[in-house]
Amino acid sequence: MSILIVTEKPSVARQIAAALGKPKKEGNHLVVGEYVIAHAMGHLLQFAYPEHYGERYKKWRLEDLPIMPKEDEWQLVPISKTAVKQLEEIKTLWAKADMVISATDAGREGELIFRLIQQYVGIEKPIKRLWLQSLTKETIREQIKQLLDLSELDNLYASALARAKADWLVGINASRAFTVVSKKEVFSIGRVQTPTLAILVDREKEIQSFVPRIYYKVKVRFEVEGKSFWAESVKEYDQEEAEKLAEELIGKTLIVTEQTEEQAKINPPLLPDLGDLQKFTSRSFKWSAQKTLKILQKLYENALITYPRTDSRYLPTDMKKQVIGTANQLEPLFAKGNWEYVKKLNNRGRIFNNARVTDHFAIIPTGKIKELKGDDEKMFNYVVDRFLAAFYPPALETHQKTVFSYGNHLFEYAAVRVDDPSWYTILGGKESQELLPKIAEVMVLETSAEKRQTRPAPRFTDGMLIAAMETAGKLVESEELAEILKEKGIGTPATRAEIIERLIEMGYVQRNGPQLIPTSKGIMLIDALREVKLQSLTEPELTGEWERRLGLIEKGKETPESFMWSIEEYVKDVVQTLSKEESSKTLKSKQNMPIAKCPFCDGYILEGQKSYYCSNWKEGCKFRVWKNMNGGVITADDVRRLVAEGRTRLKRFRSKAGKAYRAFVVLKDGEVVIEFPTRKKKDGE
Repeated sequence: MSILIVTEKPSVARQIAAALGKPKKEGNHLVVGEYVIAHAMGHLLQFAYPEHYGERYKKWRLEDLPIMPKEDEWQLVPISKTAVKQLEEIKTLWAKADMVISATDAGREGELIFRLIQQYVGIEKPIKRLWLQSLTKETIREQIKQLLDLSELDNLYASALARAKADWLVGINASRAFTVVSKKEVFSIGRVQTPTLAILVDREKEIQSFVPRIYYKVKVRFEVEGKSFWAESVKEYDQEEAEKLAEELIGKTLIVTEQTEEQAKINPPLLPDLGDLQKFTSRSFKWSAQKTLKILQKLYENALITYPRTDSRYLPTDMKKQVIGTANQLEPLFAKGNWEYVKKLNNRGRIFNNARVTDHFAIIPTGKIKELKGDDEKMFNYVVDRFLAAFYPPALETHQKTVFSYGNHLFEYAAVRVDDPSWYTILGGKESQELLPKIAEVMVLETSAEKRQTRPAPRFTDGMLIAAMETAGKLVESEELAEILKEKGIGTPATRAEIIERLIEMGYVQRNGPQLIPTSKGIMLIDALREVKLQSLTEPELTGEWERRLGLIEKGKETPESFMWSIEEYVKDVVQTLSKEESSKTLKSKQNMPIAKCPFCDGYILEGQKSYYCSNWKEGCKFRVWKNMNGGVITADDVRRLVAEGRTRLKRFRSKAGKAYRAFVVLKDGEVVIEFPTRKKKDGE
């Protein structure tokens, strides 16, 4: 008997083959006894581009829109010449096999990948489904004895297929219509990427319109039992009030009006999902979301961790024995910490919860060990630390607040003492602070009036944007859709990193160090869609509604046909709206909006694909600032500051040798140049 197993990725094919015996490589597949294991290179097929449906679609014209293949007209095409070769090999193996096993990734997209291959091959065979959450040999051997009937996942496939077709219809038609009407450059519009871009654009506008407010806080120093403490005013003051009060307080007595203490138990963080790890690495390592996913995928394919593309932070209840086994394997190699907490399944009620496990469970180590280096080692060690810490008891803290009064002026001293660091010893935590003893009054020994300034919300990093995509339900008015997005967000754990990279690729967003900053092209797209009343393309409600109905399809409570009919009607409305004359006028008016007045002539600074330049460049104006200078990213905001003040803020650059340095971009003698900051002389120089 010959059994063909089709996996999504080559590494997974190798893992399954190794679990089943000693594989032999034949062609681009592996053979182990009666099993033949082939892979889909990650992805082999896609829906054909419009030109496959008719010669006329090679040109982008409004009169040809919307493009909507009928149910029996959808065409699949290989994504590359290599994919064609791989598909032919799979087809040959399929024809020889007595049975086929789908072993693509366990989830909506994995199901779609296999079913499209099945459709492309077109040969009837008995088919089973291997549903894997981990790639350890034990799990593979156990699950291959418990194969599912493929029909059990028909609704999941129907949901995946409907989502893929809907994304094609909206993306192809909206992108073509907007590009044709704009008559300037190519635009890409998508159900997830456009609302994600809108999040960045709205934050950028908030920053640009922010007006800082200056205020002062008065700080007072006092001593208790020979130890020095500082308290801060509750109220904000203007400069004159603050300085006057600070001077007046020297030598005065402050009366204690309130002193409270409370004990707090701080639970360890739950086990991580993909988004949680992407947020951590963005914050701590300054990694992009894509880099984090790539490293986690590599660790998974080496069977070191469980499936990474998950949005669950819990484990199924039947994994308790496996968790104990993992702890026993890891303990000799990771001496830090108390592994008894894991082996005793401490906090089991917080960790094991079938109701909170989705297609996949939380990311944990498998217990397998391999020598790692660099970023791979750093990532793996953190996953192990999170696994260990999750089973620790709560950390114990004492929170104290003391309020002092001087007339109508109140001052506050707040401190947190760590009584039992518990899991802080694994993941790090707060530093313990000194608590005040019970006191009635103190004498002020020293004061200061400190100048403060309100700050705008920070620009998004990869991690912050991932968090915003996960919690997009907060932006939705409908309670039902908000609840759906609370669970799903916009995008999926598997696609959010890809969406960020796509926004950069399309020229909608620039990276500036860890920051993501929308370009004028990205801002123009969002503004124009909103102005022509297609704001639904910029808001997460669209995804929320899709996810609600796709969920119903998965449960067999809605037909794919009814969902697709509504998508087609929506696409017709989008094309019709963009075809109106007023839409064309709106888009033209928003293109090449000036960034600032040119400092060299009477022209205006415009943003191009690679640089900022003067509108009078044809007349000879030489003002030009490259978006990427010496490895540093120059933003439109930098150009505005350059024109207004003659220099940017300190920017990060990189020498030809790869060494990082900081410098200004300045206007000097009619040129734009890089200038190093002046080094302050030390005493005696």
